[in-house]
Amino acid sequence: MNPSRRNLFKMGGMALAMIPVVAIAAKNDSIRTSMRYKDSPEGENKCANCNLFVPGASPTDLGGCKVFPNDTEISPNGFCIAWAKKA
Repeated sequence: MNPSRRNLFKMGGMALAMIPVVAIAAKNDSIRTSMRYKDSPEGENKCANCNLFVPGASPTDLGGCKVFPNDTEISPNGFCIAWAKKA
């Protein structure tokens, strides 16, 4: 590896460019664990009929949840202990 200043700036620029990609792709695994999230429903209770669920483009697409910030990989058939019946 050539330790020139130009290469240092190239590598630094690439590293900075990757930060948003990593942040967006990250799941909230620690929050998912603490909320006991699972990709299967608990009886009739599932994310699709929860007040906190943010639906995806279609009813079967993955969506988001107000409990898991920036997590867009929540299954409409999932469940967690924060489930609240949709009004």
